[in-house]
Amino acid sequence: MLFVTVYGKADALGDLTATNAATNTFAGAGTVVGFAAATAVAEGTTAAAPHTDATTAGLANGGFITTSDTSHMSFDFPYGPTPVSVSVSTTFVATHGVDDFLSGYSLSGLASPSVHGLL
Repeated sequence: MLFVTVYGKADALGDLTATNAATNTFAGAGTVVGFAAATAVAEGTTAAAPHTDATTAGLANGGFITTSDTSHMSFDFPYGPTPVSVSVSTTFVATHGVDDFLSGYSLSGLASPSVHGLL
């Protein structure tokens, strides 16, 4: 059994805010892939500086080839009359194959009516 889960969360605090979090998964032909992205943008005043947080994560279970990558970026522009904060996070998770060390190999060559090649 192959299993992939991903999640994303975005929070913003400020006078003007925007958040977005999206996840998507694909399963087929012995492959499961998940992707999550989250963005948070906030604009505030010098009296109340804006704050943002974007988080994504993922988990893969099963399969014998698993890959994942998570990236986080955050930018703060604290200068001027309207400071801005931006946070972005992405996660990619994938797993492939069946969790069996002999998958893809035939056992027919290992068993025969011959005993040590003597018959």
